[in-house]
Amino acid sequence: MNNADTFMNAIIYIAGGYLIYAAVLMKTRGTVASAFLSKNLNWETARDKEGYIRIMFPVNLIMGLIMIATGVTLTYEERLGIKGTKESIVLLISFIFCIIYAAIAMHTQNKYLK
Repeated sequence: MNNADTFMNAIIYIAGGYLIYAAVLMKTRGTVASAFLSKNLNWETARDKEGYIRIMFPVNLIMGLIMIATGVTLTYEERLGIKGTKESIVLLISFIFCIIYAAIAMHTQNKYLK
């Protein structure tokens, strides 16, 4: 593992942790960080905040756990025997989950907040 791998794994861990933090913040305070909203949306004037939180809380939590699991997998790839093509497959699957997450987030914003 080189410095670039370590740096990328740290970013993956931070992203997963931030998603989990945002989910907990949603559930406990009823607010959403502006980083999770489209630029043209204002949380204060949103239509159905509770509906949005009800849908996005588990989605953020699951995506955060997926990101952390990806980080753990890539951190211990040598011990787990994940090299070359297997590592690429792990990254591809994580990327697909990111695309699915983004699609769910945009659909939910359009349905509940606009």
